[in-house]
Amino acid sequence: MAPEIPNPNSAGDWTIVSRRRRGRLKPHPPKNQLTAGHRSREDPPSPWIPLDPFVDQELQSRLLRRMESTIQRLEGSPFYRRFLHRLRGPLVQRGLARALSSASEMRMVVYGVGSIESSAPSRFQLALAVLLRRDLGPSVPSLEVFDPVLSATECAVLAALGGTVIPVDERGRREASEPTLFYMPHCEASLYDGLLEVNWRPSCLNRMVVLGNSFTAYDQYVELGRSAASAAVEMAARRLLQVRRYVTEVEMEEKGEAGVVLEQTKQDEEDGIFKAFHDTSWHFFELDDEANLDFLKQGYKPILQLYLD
Repeated sequence: MAPEIPNPNSAGDWTIVSRRRRGRLKPHPPKNQLTAGHRSREDPPSPWIPLDPFVDQELQSRLLRRMESTIQRLEGSPFYRRFLHRLRGPLVQRGLARALSSASEMRMVVYGVGSIESSAPSRFQLALAVLLRRDLGPSVPSLEVFDPVLSATECAVLAALGGTVIPVDERGRREASEPTLFYMPHCEASLYDGLLEVNWRPSCLNRMVVLGNSFTAYDQYVELGRSAASAAVEMAARRLLQVRRYVTEVEMEEKGEAGVVLEQTKQDEEDGIFKAFHDTSWHFFELDDEANLDFLKQGYKPILQLYLD
């Protein structure tokens, strides 16, 4: 099955989704929007307040119970056992240790979980963040979360779960001045590109770990053919595609034989877990301190020109 690729986005680095339906994942990016997602790239972080600034105490209690139930459900699932097996394995542990280097702590930043009130996948994604922080232990002392669709009530629930809502819209442009795990479930390609752009030097990239959309899936999608969709993805994710040579990608869960994988996928679909986490991987960067990243423009414009011509 061809991977679903997140919409490059025509309205900025975030996709504002309906409170009723989380429309972030689309099988095909929009046509004729080849500069999508870059319009506000250079804008500085701006102060942010929830769209709905009032906390509904009754809704807060109800939503907190739903989140606690989701956390328990995810923790007891076969998917999470596979996730833990991968997390504790040598590939992920080696990558985390390399990002930490001589530091003792790693920040954890979560972008794009969406509305936990209206979206079951969003609740699963936040539940994984809460469990992951717990399982990583004292090396990850905090959990910072941002999505522009969050309401004040949802922010209160996040605080009750031990998270801190980032008070500004960074547009994904957080500089990794210290070891940082970026958890970005099903975010827009342009948001990943913005994160890479602000960290486009070996010292910062080596301090980053990204748990999010498979970089390999983007690469494969673009290689499928020169179309409006693939060209739009290529422009929105240009740094992501170029930096792949320096990235070790590890699937987020340990999978078995083909028949077992099919059974696991079927069960995950029935549980609603597959929708929240499909095509998600760990990404670890490994660059020499003197690596030259000026290659970004080399070969990129001619590739797009094949489509534009």
